[in-house]
Amino acid sequence: MSVIRKFITSALILFALSSSAYAVTSCRPPLAPVIPDGATAPKEDILTALKTIKNDFQPAIINFQNCIATEKTAIGDVATEQQMSHWDQLFDYAYALETQVADQMNKAIRAYKARTAKETAE
Repeated sequence: MSVIRKFITSALILFALSSSAYAVTSCRPPLAPVIPDGATAPKEDILTALKTIKNDFQPAIINFQNCIATEKTAIGDVATEQQMSHWDQLFDYAYALETQVADQMNKAIRAYKARTAKETAE
């Protein structure tokens, strides 16, 4: 398991434990996909990661956000401030996770392109 994946899993567990006292949600965020090291990974691994992000991860993030919105709507005006705060935190987490994955993938692509450009030049 990659260091990033361990960190995200740990953060999710801590977040769930700290928030479970005041808000129960059936919505579960997706796990971040494994991003290959662009400095060493073959092209196929980079392309597979891109496809995983596009076909699996991004739709899962959207489903997670839709789940939160559905819960928020279902509870409506009777939601407590704590519940509203919890849902807002989950939305923020989804955005941060998606941004983090995109940043990591972009770094991997840049590293791959730099490596292959260097290999071509030699």
